[in-house]
Amino acid sequence: MYLNNIAPGRLLEVGCGNGKRLARMRDLGWDVTGQEIDSVASEYVRQEKGIPVHLGPLETMDTPGEFDVVILSHVIEHLHDPVALLKMCHLLLKKNGLLVLLTPNVASYGHRKFGAGWCGLESPRLAQKSGFSNPNSWTTPIGAYGIGQSSSSSAETTKAGCQFMATRDVLRGFWFQLAAHLVFQFDKNSGEECVLMATK
Repeated sequence: MYLNNIAPGRLLEVGCGNGKRLARMRDLGWDVTGQEIDSVASEYVRQEKGIPVHLGPLETMDTPGEFDVVILSHVIEHLHDPVALLKMCHLLLKKNGLLVLLTPNVASYGHRKFGAGWCGLESPRLAQKSGFSNPNSWTTPIGAYGIGQSSSSSAETTKAGCQFMATRDVLRGFWFQLAAHLVFQFDKNSGEECVLMATK
């Protein structure tokens, strides 16, 4: 999560899902907490990973100024009001706390290749309106396999209204990952994810 040079402290993951990332960060010495709106996911993280999770919207957390780092990985592009969420993140961070936000990059190789079929077209928005300063942003090809696997040059493959995965999707993911990493060597703005780090 781009925190290699940061001393471990208190970390909150917004939209923590199955808790896999939180468990990894805990193993690296971080004191971790999750936030999730899915009751099944939050219960799984509590029971199986032993990690505290706040169940409910972020604005119902009553812990202002408590966290050294707040991370959001592919959350903001799904929100109706991203600025409101980022303002809450700002409130939850300690002074000089760090926000780490990952979202799809519309200038990516994947968007150019898959066009309207690119799975990252979920209208990402950004952070300065929310009170953060010193924004630093870059792209990375991490996640290219999933982008290639889930995107299609034609219509999405569906059956009875539900997506299913075929061998060709797995192969497309593999080849797209290879191509995306090669393109990234020559175009550092082509990465599939945008990373934004900003301080409170």
